[in-house]
Amino acid sequence: MKPFPQSRVRALVRAVLVVVIMVSLVIPAFLLWCLTIERPRARIAQCIFILLSRAMGLQVTITGVPTKERPLMLVANHSSYLDIMVLGSLMPLSFTPKKEIRSWPVIGFLGVLADSVFIERRPADMQRVQSEMASRLASGKVLGLFPEGTTGDGFHVMPFKSGFLSLAEDYDLPVQPVSIAYISVGGIALSAATREQVSWVGDATLMAHLWQLLQFPNIQVGVAFYGVERMADHANRKALAKSCENTIRAGLTSALEAAGVIG
Repeated sequence: MKPFPQSRVRALVRAVLVVVIMVSLVIPAFLLWCLTIERPRARIAQCIFILLSRAMGLQVTITGVPTKERPLMLVANHSSYLDIMVLGSLMPLSFTPKKEIRSWPVIGFLGVLADSVFIERRPADMQRVQSEMASRLASGKVLGLFPEGTTGDGFHVMPFKSGFLSLAEDYDLPVQPVSIAYISVGGIALSAATREQVSWVGDATLMAHLWQLLQFPNIQVGVAFYGVERMADHANRKALAKSCENTIRAGLTSALEAAGVIG
């Protein structure tokens, strides 16, 4: 028995909407990107994320206040490819996804439009990655990071890798922790038995998982912004990473417990 109501008609309608949005807005955004006209391109990219989020049935509730400080490092927990859609709809920002995401349908192209830094996690590639990340920050952008280094189950936060925050240490950048909590589908709270249907940590292929996701009723997501942290407030980079990790873990746990989600 399927845990959430599913409708192939709903999925088909949403898939058509996704195609219409991509065709209507991706071409002008890509042209602006090619011409390096940054601000309107970033806004169009955010608009695409907003429209796609709505077309896919994501209902995002925000608590806390995103800081206006720029440049900024935004650090969050990571449990789904939907995280990019959710955060990208809230503000113009560049991401740091793994290199293979670049070839994914829809998500990969959106990552390119968002001027993301695609990471190949091997030591020989880190100099390029650091250089590209520094370039984004030097131009006053928001850089979205997932310091866990991989996707989790949506209920727990794994230890943060402090290396992700090396630029915050080098340039004394503001760092704002953010928690992303997937709460319910069609009003039915998520549980350990159903988490894979949103988090995509199982064996399903991307397209199979996305097709199932499009069949669901609306997905409720809670995003919470916390106070900005700086290197000056911590003994070292590891202490900064641990502080952000603890803040996000506490916020995620609180959001899930308040919604009756069982991990």
